[in-house]
Amino acid sequence: MKTGIQSWQAIIKFILYYFSIGGLLRTFFVPWRQERYESDESGIWKWIEQGTFYLFAMVFGMVLRTLTIVMGIIVLGIAFMLFPLFAILPITIRFKDLVKLGSLGRDWAYPRTWELDKHGRDLRHSPELLVIDHDTAIEQMERVLSRKTQQNVLITGSQGIGKSTRLAYLARKMHRDLSVSALNGKRLVQLFPEEMAVVDIQSCIKEAIKARNIVLVIENIERFNIVGILEPYLDNNHFQMILTTDWSSYNSTYKHNDNLMRVSEVVEMYPPDQKTTMMYLMDWVHLNHETKRMNQDVLASVVVLTDKLMMNSAQPEKSIDILEELSVLDVKEITVQDVEHLISQKTNVPLGALQNDEKDKLIHLERVLKEHVIGQDTAIVAIASALKRGRAGVSDSPKPIGSFLFFGPTGVGKTHTAKMLAQYYFGAEHLMIRFDMSEFRELDTMSRFIERLGAQVEENPFSLVFFDEIEKAHPDILNIFLQVLDEGEFHTTTGRLISFRNAIIICTSNAGSRYMMENSTESQELIINHIVSEGILRPEFINRFDATVLYQPLSRPDIEKVTLIMLNKLNKDLRKRHQLEVIITESLIKTIARKGHDPQFGVRPLARVIQDDIETFVADALLMDVPKNFCLYIDETKIQPK
Repeated sequence: MKTGIQSWQAIIKFILYYFSIGGLLRTFFVPWRQERYESDESGIWKWIEQGTFYLFAMVFGMVLRTLTIVMGIIVLGIAFMLFPLFAILPITIRFKDLVKLGSLGRDWAYPRTWELDKHGRDLRHSPELLVIDHDTAIEQMERVLSRKTQQNVLITGSQGIGKSTRLAYLARKMHRDLSVSALNGKRLVQLFPEEMAVVDIQSCIKEAIKARNIVLVIENIERFNIVGILEPYLDNNHFQMILTTDWSSYNSTYKHNDNLMRVSEVVEMYPPDQKTTMMYLMDWVHLNHETKRMNQDVLASVVVLTDKLMMNSAQPEKSIDILEELSVLDVKEITVQDVEHLISQKTNVPLGALQNDEKDKLIHLERVLKEHVIGQDTAIVAIASALKRGRAGVSDSPKPIGSFLFFGPTGVGKTHTAKMLAQYYFGAEHLMIRFDMSEFRELDTMSRFIERLGAQVEENPFSLVFFDEIEKAHPDILNIFLQVLDEGEFHTTTGRLISFRNAIIICTSNAGSRYMMENSTESQELIINHIVSEGILRPEFINRFDATVLYQPLSRPDIEKVTLIMLNKLNKDLRKRHQLEVIITESLIKTIARKGHDPQFGVRPLARVIQDDIETFVADALLMDVPKNFCLYIDETKIQPK
């Protein structure tokens, strides 16, 4: 019985809504739709002609309203007579389903808005996309718009989070009498300032004020100089508007506009969580008849990967954009591999390789690095161990893949380790983004550093980011690292969100090297204590890294191993370009190592010795046209120190 009575009440409410009896009675003597007519005559004939038109419009309106009201009363009477039937039968009819049929008399009860119809778009006619029930932002807008004063809304939120979709949903609620009573019957009409002259915008505002049932909507106000045009009307309680903007523009401009803030309330919109985003994607798939080609696993991978890799666009738009691109693939069924391939192309992150090969890379990382980085076995073990810990089962962490602080004297392999790590882990040495932090000693270089860092990581999110001589940067610049190392992201000065989730961060420092040499200590703890006590780096900065690694000065045997590696690399280049090579002997290696070994500068002098003594000798031989496939023997006595 209760269900039937509720259904009968829904029908009564719908009849009143459909015929809009109350609204038609309220405007019974108003000229029909307040039609406009301008006579071409002059003088008294103009007034007679226009008066005749308005008299006819009033009579026509009265007749049409009367017929509609009578029809509504008849239907209402029939509904009342059916009450016993509904009281007996458990019929289920919901008002929210009935109102989708529309209303016959709703628009007749309000004046026609000529300028708004010409320049604007009634948002109730937008496509019916899914909006989650009890959306707090919509409920807040309804409360603000229902006020008698200060009844304007300024929506702030990222592009793509569904501001337009929610506004269209609210417009349909208002048109269908599903909103609060103060808003039912009102219209949300969107204006497009980029397509309008100032005089047209002003005409639309005046028409909206006169109509009394219009809420103007202007989206992305940061793109137009629109607030100045609106200001003369802000104190009119019959003028209502909804403006939208992004966070950056709101924080930099609109929150400081006293006039706008005085008459408006800010409604903040945020991206949906993954569960809600999945619901939006399922709705999109259903509307686009893709249910047979896209399963739940595909949708889930889209949500997870876009959240992880496409940081500067918001859900659900970025996931829907991916679905739209996937939908054009000429395949019978979309797979997770298709999703990975597409997102990999869009973000430059090799997803397939990362997922399939990363385990092998981590297993062999220690061995590979030891082959190329000599004399720093303790450091290599620390790096490999930290990367394994960071990636084994904790891949959803927002932090970078790994973060390391390398201490030690110059020329002992800190930069070389980073290059080898970039080459092996990321696939190429050029995927190391390098910053010389001595360029950022002054505070006024902070914005340049932030924008340059943001641009490079945004372009190559899957990379190694290398900061050389970190101790030379301004202390305020170092504060940026606290957020990056903790949260894996930061905002640029223009508001873009930069993610480091797919990057390895390495900072190097020569701080403490002199103390290390003078005190002949290899204790990492003592050196770090010295650096902190001298105020070179703060402990909260040092402790943010996954591992702090101390590089030791190289011994003579280590230098000899490096010498062999460098000579082999030289021979590799010579064979490739000139089909010749240098005969490497034990005595040659020892001589070069002895001449190029400087405990203070590590292997840096070694490269100069090979360049000056070996490469110069080879250049002379090439100029003398040595035959191809020739071996050059260099007598070590020729490179003895003078």
